[in-house]
Amino acid sequence: MPQKAIIYARVSTTRQAENDLSIPDQIAHAERYCADRRIEIVATYVDPGASARDDKRPEFQRMIADVKSKAVSADLILVHSFSRFFRDAVGSAIYTRELGKHGVQVVSMTQEIGEGAQGELMRQVLSSFDEYHSAETAKHVSRSMLENAKRGYWNGSQPPFGYRTYIAETVGAKAKKKLEIEPHEAEIVKLIFQLYVYGDGKSGPLGIKNIVSYLSTRGLTQRARRPFRLQIVQEILRRTAYVGIYYFNRRDSRTKKPRPREEWVPIEVPRIVDEELFYAAQAQLDARNPKKTPPRISNSDILLTGVAQCGHCGSPMRLRTGKYGKYRYYTCSKHADMGKTACPGMTVPMRKLDEIVIEAVSGRILDPDYVGDLVSRVVSRNSGRKDRLQKELRELHRKRREVKGIIDNLVDTLEQGGLGAAKAIQERFAKRQDEYDELTRLISIKEREIDRPTGEVTRDRLEEFCGGFRACLGEAENPKLRRAYLRHLLEKVIVTPGEIRISGPKSVLVQQVQEERPVPPSMVPSFVEEWCTRHDSNVRPLPSEGSALSS
Repeated sequence: MPQKAIIYARVSTTRQAENDLSIPDQIAHAERYCADRRIEIVATYVDPGASARDDKRPEFQRMIADVKSKAVSADLILVHSFSRFFRDAVGSAIYTRELGKHGVQVVSMTQEIGEGAQGELMRQVLSSFDEYHSAETAKHVSRSMLENAKRGYWNGSQPPFGYRTYIAETVGAKAKKKLEIEPHEAEIVKLIFQLYVYGDGKSGPLGIKNIVSYLSTRGLTQRARRPFRLQIVQEILRRTAYVGIYYFNRRDSRTKKPRPREEWVPIEVPRIVDEELFYAAQAQLDARNPKKTPPRISNSDILLTGVAQCGHCGSPMRLRTGKYGKYRYYTCSKHADMGKTACPGMTVPMRKLDEIVIEAVSGRILDPDYVGDLVSRVVSRNSGRKDRLQKELRELHRKRREVKGIIDNLVDTLEQGGLGAAKAIQERFAKRQDEYDELTRLISIKEREIDRPTGEVTRDRLEEFCGGFRACLGEAENPKLRRAYLRHLLEKVIVTPGEIRISGPKSVLVQQVQEERPVPPSMVPSFVEEWCTRHDSNVRPLPSEGSALSS
């Protein structure tokens, strides 16, 4: 009775599979091998573009399952060489033994190993050699790709959304590629950043979930018409390629684990998003990160969450309800958690405090005369502003060049064999890289300050600005919009039994009136003095309200 054989063929790369470099030859060789020996072929399994370092191969797994379930009855699994079956000695031994229990032997057409103990020994030797060869090949390929990236070339993977590849140079038969902007995708990338930082004009900045919904309802998709998902939008907002730097080698291609930062290779690519907008998005992402900002603050629709503070102890004021949610209050969180011994406490009806703050901001702060006077005072103090800012900018650039030099030296130390101090170098590298990123953010802010108009604004612009902001603050049916616009102006609302003190950076108010659209607060320096100081921002209860704000 003739033996029955399964043919298993595999190539390592999708490019080989697409060009038919190996699989047809493997199958043709197997068919001739079986015909010469009168072996019956009962099934063929092919894994195009799959590595043999592990068992994560769909056809391989289907073949093993079919053998174990007796869906396919065979005596042999025929491979061109044992490396087609497995390039890992342990994995090869495990699967060979498992198949042996089902009466199936793995046979190589090009490697005769004999039978019995000698054959098993030869199989193990060959498997170990294949594993070593695979590791060496991977090392050489990795070194070649790193060198290619250091020269600014793209290494063949799918480019980030918003980019496409083009042939920049041909070396022999090798086409060297770089990235260029893909116009349609780039516009979607810009839109995502605009929505996240500024919103769609009907509400405040949109969260990632709302951005996905916005794109979906307008038929905007990823490549191959795939809809956007939360993770994809999150990755787009964090991708440094959009401000001109793509990092190659961030993750291990096999394990997907992140590599140390000093192993990343920066590649310059065309910029899609302005640094100002990018860093505003980063600040917003950090602010909404539950590890940095509690979700109840970043996601809340409550107008003064994260802004209102108890005047007794300085603790945040949070929501408290009464009568099964019928009544809502702001209350001191320390008093609520720890009692009167920790803080006497402040409790304020939510609606009343919201109305007082909105009325104060709309009536006193967003008054064209007040804002115009504020702009005039700031402008008069800034006579030598541009010279000072240029000097500060040059100093920031100098510091960044200095940090970049230190980073380059740390990388050189690793490349030259200083691996004994690898952990210490990694820690220093991470610290310096964070410093470099922060300097880049400050440079972006400083450049925007320099470019910002410094002259007086017209009366029409003052009226337009104040009227537009007041209209947004009056959107009682859209709490997210009110909260987003109020947050552009407010920094603190301190509540005591006798008064409410409202404050915010003057630079934000002045900068907003000079802009065509609101500037993200994250892009405004926070070290300037506040508007609404104690002398002009006390908001006392009306006489008819008595002690309504007391706890």
